[in-house]
Amino acid sequence: MKIPCCSVCQTRYNEEERVPLLLQCGHGFCRDCLSRMFAASSDATLACPRCRHVSTVGNSVQALRKNYAVLALLHSTTTAANGGGGGGGGANFDCDYTDEEEEEEDGGREEDEDDEKRRRNSRESQASSSGGCEPVIEVGGGAHQDLKLVRRIGEGRRAGVEMWMAVIGGGGEGGRRCRHSVAVKKVAVVEGMDLDWVQGKLEDLRRASMWCRNVCTFHGTMRVEDSLCLVMDKCYGSVQSEMQRNEGRLTLEQVLRYGADIARGVVELHAAGVVCMNLKPSNLLLDANGHAVVSDYGLATILKKPSCWKARPECDSAKIHSCMECIMLSPHYTAPEAWEPVKKSLNLFWDDGIGISSESDAWSFGCTLVEMCTGSIPWAGLSAEEIYRAVVKAKKLPPQYASVVGGGIPRELWKMIGECLQFKPSKRPTFSAMLAIFLRHLQEIPRSPPASPDNGLDNKGSVSTVMEPSPVPELEVPQENPNQLHRLVSEGDTPGVRDLLAKAGLENGSNYLSSLLEAENADGQTALHLACRRGSAELVETILEYREANVDVLDKDGDPPLVFALAAGSPECVRSLIKRNANVQSRLRDGFGPSVAHVCAYHGQPDCMRELLLAGADPNAVDDEGESVLHRAISKKYTDCALVILENGGCKSMAIVNSKNLT
Repeated sequence: MKIPCCSVCQTRYNEEERVPLLLQCGHGFCRDCLSRMFAASSDATLACPRCRHVSTVGNSVQALRKNYAVLALLHSTTTAANGGGGGGGGANFDCDYTDEEEEEEDGGREEDEDDEKRRRNSRESQASSSGGCEPVIEVGGGAHQDLKLVRRIGEGRRAGVEMWMAVIGGGGEGGRRCRHSVAVKKVAVVEGMDLDWVQGKLEDLRRASMWCRNVCTFHGTMRVEDSLCLVMDKCYGSVQSEMQRNEGRLTLEQVLRYGADIARGVVELHAAGVVCMNLKPSNLLLDANGHAVVSDYGLATILKKPSCWKARPECDSAKIHSCMECIMLSPHYTAPEAWEPVKKSLNLFWDDGIGISSESDAWSFGCTLVEMCTGSIPWAGLSAEEIYRAVVKAKKLPPQYASVVGGGIPRELWKMIGECLQFKPSKRPTFSAMLAIFLRHLQEIPRSPPASPDNGLDNKGSVSTVMEPSPVPELEVPQENPNQLHRLVSEGDTPGVRDLLAKAGLENGSNYLSSLLEAENADGQTALHLACRRGSAELVETILEYREANVDVLDKDGDPPLVFALAAGSPECVRSLIKRNANVQSRLRDGFGPSVAHVCAYHGQPDCMRELLLAGADPNAVDDEGESVLHRAISKKYTDCALVILENGGCKSMAIVNSKNLT
């Protein structure tokens, strides 16, 4: 038996660093060689060393498919070497060979079309015999007929929908069998379901998504008794489970990495004509490499109720009509246009007028990002009817969005989230634009560990397009990397910040310490700005221990750290800044805009407002539009904040409030 090796490094394949990977042209090489070639590439593509065909790789060669036929041969050689199989008790190994030699041998033979077909079938059966190959499912049966449900792991929002871990297998040539661990969505076949239509749509979905990356692969359907089983890849957790591990909130790097993975997956699904419709943390799963993949895409309109009382009489409700009543989406993540069909009185042919589109996914993604940044479910505590009135009737944003600014994320990112939550779909950003934002900010992350460092997965051998700096010894001052302090602050690493500043002051003196504290990121923000944005009083006090820290330093938009502390709603941070004589009477926009008290009233933070007013902020200040601090609080319906203003001398501004006819 010949043992295959990589034609680039002439080294035998294995299942670790030298695992065989396939480029899009069909030629295969080991992961180590492809990783080194990809690291030298200037973009996300890789030219084949043999045919020079350019393959789109993405952000890592981990996205390439494994050559399971070669892996099956490795398994066979391992079994033979251990004395198993064949009955001979020993291994009959020929010299190593590469795929080039295999083609030369094939080319030296004279064979007709029947021989070629026989050889192709033999290779396909060899690939299907590998324990690591992908399951092949056909609608109504096919190559794999044996499905064993192992463990129930959840249920859907609709009655009769369950999620299971399962093992699938089937027969191959010569009695060989393969077994695969998969996930199965088990859907009960109910009365009125047009099974042929449902299976046809599911097959269309499988074909549309089969080449999409960063998605949980949908392999097909199987009919098991009175249920329809949807077979998909087994994953290893979800964004929701990672949030629970991190006490409800993800780190900045996790938000950026998972966000980029999800945006990339949705871009490809949209290009394939698939609208996800069900983006939420529990449906964003983690694959074996720790990357986020989109799951449960496109199923809502296929597995909906067979009939709905809201459907129009002239329509076939099972095939055209879609609303929240029948597709059973989670109201916490559903776009306004998906709650009910768009009414088109002048168009009887309204099958495309249900209102759900790719822009609807942007709203769901915005709600998902709010939860990833804050740890709070959008519209938490409200019933479906209350959410409907807030989203569709009042056109409001989730109240949790106001806390995103305090989540330690870049300003451009929380502005993007707000654009996702625009009522009009046309005003929401595309996923391509959002992917660019995620990737741009990922490049500012000084190091590149796995997206989920605590998930226990082996990420050995992964390659990123983000250039990683050389490892910095513990407590070493990074002279070439002024963003080191920003990274520690963004991660909430208070001991790291304290040690770094102490080391910088001790070894490099006051001048270097000043430059470290004054260093700005792409948004013109210093480490003090980032600490205030996190709402961490401990970080703020650690930085303010040094007299070199400027408590009123402005970012590129002219905002001092006090504004970020107010937006984060942290009275402790506000108090720490005031102790260092922060200017509580400062105005934004070069002194002509609203005061910091206006900012506090806008965010409705009564405790922070009390700290400001007790420190000397003017409760009767008027901004450039003629609005007082009290007016700002009342217009946003922040009653508690308005009462604090009145209790601390804000009565003079009542005349301005009355002139606006507010009650």
